Amino acid sequence: MNRLQLATLLFWTGDDGIQGRKRLQKVVFLLQQAGCQLECQFTLHHFGPYSRDVADICDEMVAAGLIQEDGGPQTGVMQYKYQLKPQTREMLSQISEEQMTKFQKLGTSLTKENLWSLELGSTILYFYGQANNWTDALTKACDFKRVDSADKKSLEALELAKRIVSQVAI
Repeated sequence: MNRLQLATLLFWTGDDGIQGRKRLQKVVFLLQQAGCQLECQFTLHHFGPYSRDVADICDEMVAAGLIQEDGGPQTGVMQYKYQLKPQTREMLSQISEEQMTKFQKLGTSLTKENLWSLELGSTILYFYGQANNWTDALTKACDFKRVDSADKKSLEALELAKRIVSQVAI
């Protein structure tokens, strides 16, 4: 992932930005799994797939003054929020990240998805990448997260994961 790709993702969210580091990680993972070439390396973390690449580029852009980071322990608000700064939004409106354009609708919808669905869905998809079997992926992910695989929310997360994989063929 490069700066332009992260800025493009934040541009799609408008003034809402992305609520939380976990949401940012899951959206990037799911977009990458849908075929968007973000080239991030992910490992399995307690909250699902995690990429140091995403965290580093985000921290770089905050330090460079390109994106606004609100929240965190110093403010008493534990959840972070990421938004483009107005000058970055203006610069970005004049250029386009061609490779990401076809993922705009998916990316925008993922930023608004229920956080638990993103977390469990991305974990299911992580395990699916190892076994290429939806039943095994659901079972492993639910065992890992200590939730019931037959639960309605688990099945909704499975559908999200399947929807992401179906995007690859499009």
